[in-house]
Amino acid sequence: MGVSYVFLMAAPMLAMLTVLHRHRRGQAHSPHPGWVLLAASMALWTLGMLGSLIQDVVLDLNVLAPAGIMLVYTLYGVPITYAIATVGTDASTWVQRGIDAFLALALGLLYFALIQALNALNVVGNDVSPPLIAHLFDLENAYLAITALIRFFASDSRSQREFFGVLVIYAVSYALVAFYYNHHVAMDVAPRTGSLYDLVVDVPFMLLAVSSLAPPLKGVSRSSLVPARFVRTASPQLLALSVLVVAIFLMQHRFVLGAAGVVATLLGSGLRGVLGEVRRAQIEAQLRDDQERLVELAHIDVLTGVANRRAFEEAYARMYATAIRNRRGISLLMIDVDRFKQYNDRYGHPAGDRCLQSVAGVLQDLEKRRSDVLARYGGEEFVLLMPDTTRAGALLVAQCLCDAVRQLGIEHADSPSGQVTVSIGGASLDATNGTTGRELIEAADRALYIAKEAGRDRVEWA
Repeated sequence: MGVSYVFLMAAPMLAMLTVLHRHRRGQAHSPHPGWVLLAASMALWTLGMLGSLIQDVVLDLNVLAPAGIMLVYTLYGVPITYAIATVGTDASTWVQRGIDAFLALALGLLYFALIQALNALNVVGNDVSPPLIAHLFDLENAYLAITALIRFFASDSRSQREFFGVLVIYAVSYALVAFYYNHHVAMDVAPRTGSLYDLVVDVPFMLLAVSSLAPPLKGVSRSSLVPARFVRTASPQLLALSVLVVAIFLMQHRFVLGAAGVVATLLGSGLRGVLGEVRRAQIEAQLRDDQERLVELAHIDVLTGVANRRAFEEAYARMYATAIRNRRGISLLMIDVDRFKQYNDRYGHPAGDRCLQSVAGVLQDLEKRRSDVLARYGGEEFVLLMPDTTRAGALLVAQCLCDAVRQLGIEHADSPSGQVTVSIGGASLDATNGTTGRELIEAADRALYIAKEAGRDRVEWA
């Protein structure tokens, strides 16, 4: 008998060690607590077998199912249940994970209480009913095997498929071996521990050890065979439903304890749902902020920090349509840094970038109205769009821009003035004369060409 217990304890301990080794091996790539939880179940099973050893060998007690050992064997499934309900799911806060852990523990405790209550109704002499105990453990093992299979087929990542694949191998083999041993061996050919049949019990643990040592999956993960998102979301709810069902059955025999289980389940599940909704709302708000930021970045010139050409064209289309509809004026300035190619050739592109940034900063400082749009049109060219602005007002702004850039005093040895200057071409839209949007841009561009031909560092108007 003692030798059998050695093997019955060595196998789950070996499985526990290999599972922990698998956890350490995968921690750098895709860490999750599933392997640790599976190892915890192996530790509980070993602890239960140790209790049986002490009872049968050390104390020599002839008790079929002592409550303490039954409790350990029942709680052995709690870590696995928690792993099935939470690995890869949306339990992102410690409160949600705590609620799931509480429900998994409650399921184990309530199921143990149900076993004890049903045993009390099936007493034969001074002993409990062995078939009833076997059937109740069959139910627990089948629950673990079926839920593990569902999670495996719903796995949409390599790490989840590896973990739930190993768990399925163990849970299914354990359910089959336990069914055979409990119904055929323990209640028929070998009621007492110490026969060769005991080696059958080691099979699922050895399968777990071997599968845990298998190399990680290579290549791209296959598509899940059932809706992964639905299963991930429903797994915690299935855990709560399982607790609720066991608690309702327990109410028929231990009303107070069963009712407490129902209340605790409803409160825990409800709180978890509220926290989930709050978390989803936070994620949606963050996504909206990120999207707005991305849209903003898509309209900003990275070098200068002003609007880019895409932003200008979108703003121009809106402002032009508004000007035509309201019969209001709109002015456009095209601004070009004089002899910028020579500047780049002499001082280098990093200096050229700094020059453009300085010019853009001055232009931004003089952009007084929120409705005005300053944008980098391309290369060393900028545009300033001013709605509700007459030609006289736009000319005044353009001259101020020329003066401000000149006052920067940026050295430019290839410029007649010895410093960086800009040329500006302007045009205004008169909503009453039928000028089109393209004609306004072309007119400002022609005026800019005239300014450059006339010697640069000046303002010309179309």
